[in-house]
Amino acid sequence: MAAHETRAAVASGDDFYLGPLSESQLRRADRDTLLRPVWDGARPLHRVERPGPEGQGTDLVAEGFSIDIALTADVAGKEVSWTGRRWLVRSVAYAPARGATADRHLATAEAGPGERATRKQGRKRLSETELTAADAILTREGVTGLLTYTVTATPTTRHKRGYAGRPESDETTMSLAVQVRRNEGAIQEKKRALGWQVYASNDLTRGLAHGVWAYRGQDRMENDRSRLTGRPPGLTPIDLQDEQRIAGLVYLLSVALRILTLTEWVVRERLRQTGEKLHGAYAGQAGRKTATPSAELLLEVMKTIGMRAIEVDGQQYVLLSPLTEVQKKLLTRWGLPADLYENVVRNFPKPPRNTSEP
Repeated sequence: MAAHETRAAVASGDDFYLGPLSESQLRRADRDTLLRPVWDGARPLHRVERPGPEGQGTDLVAEGFSIDIALTADVAGKEVSWTGRRWLVRSVAYAPARGATADRHLATAEAGPGERATRKQGRKRLSETELTAADAILTREGVTGLLTYTVTATPTTRHKRGYAGRPESDETTMSLAVQVRRNEGAIQEKKRALGWQVYASNDLTRGLAHGVWAYRGQDRMENDRSRLTGRPPGLTPIDLQDEQRIAGLVYLLSVALRILTLTEWVVRERLRQTGEKLHGAYAGQAGRKTATPSAELLLEVMKTIGMRAIEVDGQQYVLLSPLTEVQKKLLTRWGLPADLYENVVRNFPKPPRNTSEP
């Protein structure tokens, strides 16, 4: 979606796009150049906030700024020109997470070169293999330039007496020691760039808050399709030889996926319209609330509904477990009648008469 040609095609059709730019679309050095005024305190930032807990004001979600640039591209042999907007956004939650990941990589890289310092017998100079391996560790952990290491060799000479015709000799053993130093200036320089993302859009009428919430609340097709590899529904490996049956199974699960997605969307939309949150859906956490329940969570709530059919003196009775308050509210939000399950009980199919011979 972020490819320049794709954005040009969207803009040429008078449509709008919003998506993150990868480093192939905007190099890291160019990002740092755009962020330099922020670090120097010369660039004010727009804030994105959301209501906090009751009586505690608002919580900062993200902050950022935008720049507008003129763009051109060739679409179907025609030159298309439009004004694009780049939002540079720092997520308050994402930045610390990236910082913690960077610290783990630094710790791994600091310990790595020391593990390569093994005893070298009879050598006066270090092996190039050891030096290359230490460099590879820094590259693998992505901390090149953030750590520097010094390898020192301490020779130890031991005199060996001659024995059984073997002449006496001196044996030299090299002990390697690796000292790793942190480049704190470079580390802080890299850490302050963590958590920043660049988003491209051609909608110049919308502000930062609209873009942040629109991107976070988007409906991702990948999320729905991933459900086909799990439960529910699960497209698990089964032994099917007929291609028509295989295709039929995929079509059937696609229909089930649509129902599952609709089940989730309807409840979320009802909650959004009323400004409410669903509570009582998490087992063992009665006070926990959510405005975006997943379909799996909703089905787990309804899973506790049970019916039992028993027969007493030739008469069949169907017993229905009482519905909880959250189950009743879900039926209402789905637009289903409150007595749905009672109707199922009343119209429960009767078993066929036993016509077999005694």
